[in-house]
Amino acid sequence: MITYEHKDATTLEEAVKNLYHILGLLRSPEGCPWDREQEPQDVAGALIDEIYEYIDALDKKDLDSCAEEIGDVLLNAFMISRIHEEKGEFNPIDTINRVCAKLVRRHPHVFSHAEANDSAQVLDLWNKIKEDVEGKKALTNDFFSRIPASLPKLEEAYEMQKKMSKVGFDWPNIDGVLAKVSEELQELREAIEEQDPGHMEEELGDVLFAIVNVARYLHLSPSIALHKSNRKVRQRFNTLAQRSAQRNIPLTWEQVDDLNIIWDEIKQEEKI
Repeated sequence: MITYEHKDATTLEEAVKNLYHILGLLRSPEGCPWDREQEPQDVAGALIDEIYEYIDALDKKDLDSCAEEIGDVLLNAFMISRIHEEKGEFNPIDTINRVCAKLVRRHPHVFSHAEANDSAQVLDLWNKIKEDVEGKKALTNDFFSRIPASLPKLEEAYEMQKKMSKVGFDWPNIDGVLAKVSEELQELREAIEEQDPGHMEEELGDVLFAIVNVARYLHLSPSIALHKSNRKVRQRFNTLAQRSAQRNIPLTWEQVDDLNIIWDEIKQEEKI
């Protein structure tokens, strides 16, 4: 047992120290077995989950939940830092110093004499500093080498398309992007008619890639869009299941017409 009495902090410095100290206690020999077993890869997955929970709270405009979920994001980020420090690899002071120096270095239009009058000029300046000052250039044999291989595939496709767009490989308007989706869907239909699994998989991938390009063109995150759609379908179907039970309609193929009626009811109520 560890004797510890929590007191709410009154400054940011105290709050950060409290969080990091508690994480140290949890990871100590007298602390929590589960927390001691965690590795950065484990906590990184939890970090991603907490970010999506924050997005859910933000979408609902639930500020109390937003504050709680941001706290969970910080918890997991600091836990990762704590584990690295315990391994003697780096500490949170190193991490924060580096990101502070990077922010100053990449904003010469704020902290020095460079000029950037709009977001496009800021991004050009940012990328130029990344390449010319920090040496973060793509490999000569891989245009996409700066895109992390560990990215989820929707994000990887999004980032690849952004890089191609920067060198002019893009459609002039959304019509071309949507036409490409229709083209890829037609090719998928043809592959389905052939009943060739390899060809179907290839064309399905092309459809998904084209859909991600629509998201990029609209400046939307495909992952967040899909996340919200999943939440919407989850809520709708749970409501459908409840109503079907109330009306003694089983969730079976034989009752699909009745279930579709309930589904349409729910959609109409959402619009109202």
